[in-house]
Amino acid sequence: MQIGGEQTGPNLAPYYLIVFGMSAGLGGVVALLAELKHELGFSDFGIGIAIATGFATAFIASLVMAPLADRGRSPQLLKWALVIGAGALIVLAVGDQLWHYVLGRAAFGFALGAGSPAARRTVIVADPDNLGRNLGRLGAFDVGGFVAAPLLAVAVTAIGGFRSWFWVSALFLLLLLPAAFKAQPDTAAQDTERLGMTGLLRIRRLIGALCIGSAYFVLIGAFESVWVLELDSRGASQALIGFALTIAAMPLPIFSPVGGVLAQRYGARRWSVGTLGIMTVMVAFYGIVPGAWALILLTSATSVAEGFGFPSTPMLASAAVPEERQAAAQGLMTAVEVATGAVASLAFAAVYSATSDKTVWFTAAIVMALLLVVGAVLTRPEDHKPVRPGVPFGTIRRLFR
Repeated sequence: MQIGGEQTGPNLAPYYLIVFGMSAGLGGVVALLAELKHELGFSDFGIGIAIATGFATAFIASLVMAPLADRGRSPQLLKWALVIGAGALIVLAVGDQLWHYVLGRAAFGFALGAGSPAARRTVIVADPDNLGRNLGRLGAFDVGGFVAAPLLAVAVTAIGGFRSWFWVSALFLLLLLPAAFKAQPDTAAQDTERLGMTGLLRIRRLIGALCIGSAYFVLIGAFESVWVLELDSRGASQALIGFALTIAAMPLPIFSPVGGVLAQRYGARRWSVGTLGIMTVMVAFYGIVPGAWALILLTSATSVAEGFGFPSTPMLASAAVPEERQAAAQGLMTAVEVATGAVASLAFAAVYSATSDKTVWFTAAIVMALLLVVGAVLTRPEDHKPVRPGVPFGTIRRLFR
């Protein structure tokens, strides 16, 4: 926020850059799943185990580390996230056994779980009047890293082999360390009582936001464990897979900042339920459309709705808790999301190995719809009024519309 041309509050650029780098590291790992299968002989289920392990460690880190950000430790968490993330990528670069990739993915998941809530808290409390815009920008950098990574991974792999991408990613994270040292603690109210996660699951509207976030991560888990492998089975080359991941995710960073502004203007509850409902319908058709390109185009269309709705779910979680508990709420949301992703990735990998992609995507759509309905009911204000005066800080009171 600016007053008289001078910036007040922390500079958000370091948080955006760090989230970008971590997301790029994850995007490259996802893009090379088919390469790992062919080069190292990993099974579909083995790859699913590695992915699920990453989600599980992110779950633990989100619960244990996020409350530290509510006590002014966000910059330190971001530094450790970069160091641990770089170390995890080095393990992936030198490993040749499945357990190496389970370990590397686990460490990287822990780094993501520690860093993400810290970044979200600062972005939320730095400028509440522009909450939607700032969360949208954070989402744009988050997804932007995931978008940029696949094409870069393909290019680097073509030159130096698939291991070279992990070395490049690790170096990039280490080069971002100066940005972490520029990050400053926010000046918002802190959790001086050290409540952490205590009592958060008694907040009905937060539980509703968690259900909506879980619906989204059912799709993420299925996407990570099945989507790339299904493109491979439909005859897509590694180059096409990298290109497909990029164009499928491209709408997210483009529309996320706009979506955040619109969610704040019209109500995050309305916005998240509407966009995720559209996505759910589209996902049901993933296994029906024929050929690789039809799946890529349908996924890109889903990403347009996803881009518009991406910031609205963390906004709902933010509106459910006071200022001093923002990181804990975002950490709990991250934990629930990655736990959902872990279960979904492992379950859908098994379903895919035993049945078909049609079964996977139709099942995913049904689960998403059920979670979305529960979330919509729980986030509904008791008096059905669009403005909730009990929400602690001003501009986010309207988010439960």
